[in-house]
Amino acid sequence: MIAILDALGASSYTDDEVQKFLESRQNVLNLLEKKIGRMPERIRREEIEVFTFNDTIFIAYMTKGQQPTIKQIDTFFTLLRKFFVDSLSNKILFRGSVAIGTFYVDKDSNTVMGQAVTDAAAWYNRADWIGIQATPRGTLIIQRWVEKHSTPKSHLMIDYDVPLKEGKVIRVKAVNWPKAFYVKNLTPCSPGEGKRAKLLQFLSEHPVPLGTERKFQNAIAFFDYAVREMKMHNKANRTVQRT
Repeated sequence: MIAILDALGASSYTDDEVQKFLESRQNVLNLLEKKIGRMPERIRREEIEVFTFNDTIFIAYMTKGQQPTIKQIDTFFTLLRKFFVDSLSNKILFRGSVAIGTFYVDKDSNTVMGQAVTDAAAWYNRADWIGIQATPRGTLIIQRWVEKHSTPKSHLMIDYDVPLKEGKVIRVKAVNWPKAFYVKNLTPCSPGEGKRAKLLQFLSEHPVPLGTERKFQNAIAFFDYAVREMKMHNKANRTVQRT
């Protein structure tokens, strides 16, 4: 599996802003390392490779076999959810895609290429939002495993009509980063701080040039949708438990 993530707005940074971005990006990558280190029963450090190209990050999870297992998909989306929220906290807005398939990695030459890379590259900058979604092919593979194991994994990924830049939408699996705002050891919120207010704070720390406003609006709309889905799911579970 591979994720290609593009930092929004970084291409127009001043020299000072570039330096701050590089420091923030390193902080986020260090937090990713720590997260992997806390999951030894689920993932080995040598299975993850990270590449940086200007304002773009490649995160590659090297699994054995033709396709990853549902457990490995779960692990990768867990990492991406944490990575995305850490990025928000460090004033980086990412948009990107997740692909599943074969790829070639050579860390020494900083090379990553192959089927999954081509798939992710075709979709990582198509969405008109701030967020991470699976490619259409990746979504089909994930859905196959979800249905086979009867595990919706909605705490990590949800089906969503992701808005595209050309005004269309596509129904794919999206990383459920809003859920992290409600998880005690993941939330960027202080005690008593409103979750949505915190998101608005993160977004308002960035300029919104003319023509980019929909990315921010669509990120907020996704947050609201994910929270509604989470509350409906929790309510349904409480009803089942009472009966």
